[in-house]
Amino acid sequence: MDSKCRETQYRMLDWFYQEEEEKKWDFDHVQQCKECQGYHQNLLKTEKNLPREPMEFQASDTFIRALEDQVRKERIRVEEKKERTRFLKELGAFPAVAFFLLSLMGSLFYYDVGPSFIQVQLAGLLVFPLIIPILGAVEKKRQQGRDYYGS
Repeated sequence: MDSKCRETQYRMLDWFYQEEEEKKWDFDHVQQCKECQGYHQNLLKTEKNLPREPMEFQASDTFIRALEDQVRKERIRVEEKKERTRFLKELGAFPAVAFFLLSLMGSLFYYDVGPSFIQVQLAGLLVFPLIIPILGAVEKKRQQGRDYYGS
């Protein structure tokens, strides 16, 4: 293929893909050259078989439902992972707090401060039933805020 054929075929291709508005190739060369005639005929066949304007993608209802289902499953998986992480944190915090409290009790009895410890426990028994509903309300409010902001 010589440079004249290459130039002509490039111009035909530009016209085919609508990069040029009109046919700007050498018609005499296409009439004389068998290779360029074949190339032109192939472009014309392709033009008849394929639409020139781009086709629009129509998503089917099945595809949309499958995509929504996949998103829903992923959200459920993330929520389960958050719950599992929260459970593991609480599971780790309980022994740590229990060890701290047992150590505190042991040290109080070791230093012979047992009676004052019992008084602190009685005060706690009176105060904690009042504090727990307040802590529950604060947690509920925090959870509602988290749901509102989507995190």
